[in-house]
Amino acid sequence: MKNSIFSSLVVFILISVLIGSCGEKQAGDGAIEHTLSNGFRIVMKENHASPMITSIVMVNAGSKFEADSTNGFTHFLEHLNFDGTETKTREDINEGIKNHGGYINAFTRKDATFYLVLMPTEFIDFGLDVQQDQLFGSVFPEDEYEKEQKVVTEEIRKDNDNINHRVESFNDSIVYAGTPYARTVLGSPRSIAEVSREAVMNYYKSQYTPENMLAIAIGDFNPDSMLALYEKYFGDKPRGGTGKELDINYTFPASDSIHYRQTDTELCHLNITYPAPHYTDEDFYAFEMLTKYLGADETSPLRKVLTGENPLIQSMNVYLDTKKEMTNMVVSVMTDNPDNIEEIVQLTNQVLGDLTTTPVPRDELERFMVKTKVDEYLLEERLHYWSFFKAPYLAVGGYDFAKGYIENLDKVESDDIQSAAKKYFADIEYVATAVVPEV
Repeated sequence: MKNSIFSSLVVFILISVLIGSCGEKQAGDGAIEHTLSNGFRIVMKENHASPMITSIVMVNAGSKFEADSTNGFTHFLEHLNFDGTETKTREDINEGIKNHGGYINAFTRKDATFYLVLMPTEFIDFGLDVQQDQLFGSVFPEDEYEKEQKVVTEEIRKDNDNINHRVESFNDSIVYAGTPYARTVLGSPRSIAEVSREAVMNYYKSQYTPENMLAIAIGDFNPDSMLALYEKYFGDKPRGGTGKELDINYTFPASDSIHYRQTDTELCHLNITYPAPHYTDEDFYAFEMLTKYLGADETSPLRKVLTGENPLIQSMNVYLDTKKEMTNMVVSVMTDNPDNIEEIVQLTNQVLGDLTTTPVPRDELERFMVKTKVDEYLLEERLHYWSFFKAPYLAVGGYDFAKGYIENLDKVESDDIQSAAKKYFADIEYVATAVVPEV
């Protein structure tokens, strides 16, 4: 439904567990995994910090699985699932949750769609009833259909007016050209206007099946009682299909030329993308520590070069763009002068090249690890703490990957980073996109 800071944070916990399980097993961190007889997967993790329970259901459906002609299809369906079911009206869904002290929302990403209810412990039964009805009993009332088309179309227009969205879309269209990741989540006004109610219903029935879903419950519950509720509300849904698997062939589009786009912006937005180790590669965690080092506020050699005596940038962010099929490292900066762009690219490449011969100080690694651990400890008692910190890792690597993140990061040594840098930066490949003011 509507985007919010809350939903943006919750999204990351939702994507979390793309793993299969059979029967019940202990996850190793107190979580219990279970698969119902119809293929519906569940992960339950107790947390008694507050008398609340979150149930999040991930559906393996997103813009990644669409075609260009149906782009935005999945997000539109997400909206329609709040408009009424065979047993509940729109008001029953939305106001019913609110009247029980809860919160309900949903959101769509490129790789999945997520449905959330956050309820006081005593009313989780009601929340799960609403949630299962959305996922399996929506009817898309005709009097609401056209209204939702207008709502989604307006959302698309607002996004297109947002400079950050335009920068991201342009960058993705270049870096991920020829793959589903080049498409947006929302689609276009035309694609939404032309989609029929019958087509959406057919897509709903084909994708929204129990074996194509995964639920994660976190909060104040007894696992046996919680499992019984999932069995009650989700266990009787008939199997359908697991959805289609994509075979995405990706070749990094290295180029020495900078891709420019002019638009109505005051600052210049530059993204420099480099190929990085896949999340299953032994060098992945070394690159994670490398991004922390490069993005540090005071000790980053890259920040020192770009904000020296004559500052070239106003802001900088370094991160790994981790997907199921590939990982890229992104250096994202803003500058007030388009004439700075080529120099920024050259200096960034120079700093990365220097990492092949200059090790990262051990005390810097220790500092980053202390901060990372403290962040987790401080947020551990919050129901949605995974959402912010586990972002791309949960989306692509599953529960075990997310669970082992801190432990694996803590094993990285300076030599590991230098070794990884030699593999990837001895002969630097990159692609740069720049969104600049109109002339």
